[in-house]
Amino acid sequence: MRKPFILPLTCAMSAMLATGCAASGDPEQAKPFFAGMPNPFIEVSDLRSAADLAGFPVSFGGKCSGNTVIRVIKGSLVEIICFKGNDELYRVRKGAGTGEVSGDYSVYQITEEKQAVDLAVTLKGNDGKSWSLATWRQGNYSYSASPAAPLGTSEILDLAQQLR
Repeated sequence: MRKPFILPLTCAMSAMLATGCAASGDPEQAKPFFAGMPNPFIEVSDLRSAADLAGFPVSFGGKCSGNTVIRVIKGSLVEIICFKGNDELYRVRKGAGTGEVSGDYSVYQITEEKQAVDLAVTLKGNDGKSWSLATWRQGNYSYSASPAAPLGTSEILDLAQQLR
């Protein structure tokens, strides 16, 4: 005889749990909680600290006329971001392994392979004259250079040569 009450009671309890039992009258309690992925990057002050956290050597000979931000994903990736004032000029990355490290998943109309001294560099862009992304591999590491505004071939290849 009690069976007809079990289903409605179960539904009512489920509804209360789903709404967070917001009957307390506290609007903060009624708000849903959304948790995103935590930021994996750790900001460091210099390349030596970056190499220590990343677990591999890193050097960058590029010049930055403004601020430089160096970030690391421990044991995995080093990212160097160059700013002029508040404007980002470019970012370069070095990562352990041979996977893609640029973080740029845009679709580009043109992809070309170019040689930069000892590097085989893949350039991506939309007009064949200026490039928005350069990627390359050397040894057990993958690299990328992403200018904020497309660069000419010689400029982006020069930027690629600066990161080791």
